[in-house]
Parts: sequence; C-alpha cells; structure tokens
Amino acid sequence: MYPARFDYHRAESLREATLLLERLGPDAKVLAGGQTLLPMMKLRLLKPAQLVDIGRISQARGICSTPAGIEIGALTTHQAVAHSALAREFPILKDCAGGIADPQVRSLGTIAGSLAEADPSSCWPALLVALNADVRCVSPTGERIQGVRTLLKHAYSPALGAAELIAAVIIPAAALQGGGAFVAFKRAAAAYPTASCALQLQVRNGTLVQAHLALGCVGMTPLVVDVNRHLAGAQLTPALAEQMGEIAVATAEPLTDNKGSEEYKRSLVRGLVRRAFRIATARAAGQAPVEPTHTYYG
Repeated sequence: MYPARFDYHRAESLREATLLLERLGPDAKVLAGGQTLLPMMKLRLLKPAQLVDIGRISQARGICSTPAGIEIGALTTHQAVAHSALAREFPILKDCAGGIADPQVRSLGTIAGSLAEADPSSCWPALLVALNADVRCVSPTGERIQGVRTLLKHAYSPALGAAELIAAVIIPAAALQGGGAFVAFKRAAAAYPTASCALQLQVRNGTLVQAHLALGCVGMTPLVVDVNRHLAGAQLTPALAEQMGEIAVATAEPLTDNKGSEEYKRSLVRGLVRRAFRIATARAAGQAPVEPTHTYYG
C-alpha cells in the first residue's frame, strides 16, 4: 500500500528538527530509521501530514566512551552498536543490538527510535532499564537529562515533550562492571521476543556484589527486578541462579496472548534468567561462553 499524502522536511540538526516540530504542530512525525513508522504509514495506521527527516544528521551518530560511561548517539543504528569496539568490550551491548530483528532493520533502525516508540516488547528498553541509563533530550528551549526508567514509565507514551527529541543515550560506567548478558526467546528472528532478560553481574571473590536485572515483554513496561536486597553477598552457585529466577518470576506481569499463556511466560522467564546468569558469570570470570543469547522456535 501507499501512505497518505504528506509534506516532507529535512532537518540538518536535532535543534532544527525540534523547531520544525514546534512550528508544524501535532500533525508532524519524525523519521529516523523508519523501521516502525514507514510500515505503519503504508498501512495507513498513521497518517502524518508533515514528516521531519532527521536520518542524515551525522552529529547524532556514534558510540564512544566518556568519563561517565558509554554515550550512544540517537541515530546510531543497531548494527553500528553491535559491530563497535565497545560492544566487544561489553558483550551485553552486542547481545542486544546484534539480535534485533533482521539485517535490514539492524542497518537502518536506531537506538533512539526504539526508545521513542516505548514498546515494552523492544529489546533496547529492557537492556537500558536494567542498566539504569539516561537519555539526553533536546527541545526548542534547550537540553535536559532524564532516566530511561522515567522516559519509559508508560507503554507507547515516552516522557517527551511535543517538540522534544532524544539526542543521546548514556550508560553509566558503574552499571557495566563485571559480566552481563541479554537473552531473548522469539518465534522468528524478525519478531519481537516472547520474553527477554537483561542481566549484568558485578562479582568479587566468587560472590555477588551487585546485579542489574530487567525483564522485557512480560509487563506493560520493562520491569526492574530487585534482587540485590535478597541476594547481594551470596555465592555464585546454580542455587543463586534459581533464587534469582524465582524473584524474576514473581516480578513478571505477563498476559496471555497468541505468544503463550501467563503460566508459560513465567516459566520462560525462569529459564531466561538461568541462561543469562550462566553467560554473565562466565563473562565475569573472563571466559567466552558458547551458549546462544537469542533463541528462535519458529
């Protein structure tokens, strides 16, 4: 199908894009990678009268290390993150970015586009909520920083102003200490996961110092699992993985749908936490686990 008629505008900077959005009003939509917007326009589920293209703003691309942690430009593609040197240093980033959909989506889709959609089934939201990342936002009145957990407080409704855009994602260095894994279970590569789990473990002398754990696709928003209150200081054993899984199952809020029943999804969460734990502990010990992080069953 063909989209409804629209007027096209190309912005040369994020600041210019916000001014365009402010001037054009509520009938304007932003085009970045277009991997969500364009299919919906073709189906006429969305009919924006104005389209503001930010996809060619080079200053909003790239991933780099800073004193605060890792900063990822809003228009950095999933593929660029997955192939970066920092993703090799912190494999949890590669797990997430490299497992999203298919090569076309990974080469065009952007990290900010994924966050701005605020879909609780997307991969980046679960990972960035687990790592308690921030986003730097830009609007006609200036810049501000807010937590990803605040940004994604409500499904499909990111905490952004009418003319506000995400400029960058900032992952704190402290959250990336140790070893981590992002695991997902899908019907097919291009589909959203039935459930996903992001886990980063900081360990010392065989004991758990701190864990960052979040679940995707089993709640109306990505769910933070508070395991530190119960498990910090425990020995890294299979029993700890079981305990962590049970806490995650109690936190999950799955709904029965065409992907499975509530009971099935809780069982799936338990298994994903165990797998993430095995991979994360191996990485924290300097090993290279061979267990897959994305599993397909269709």
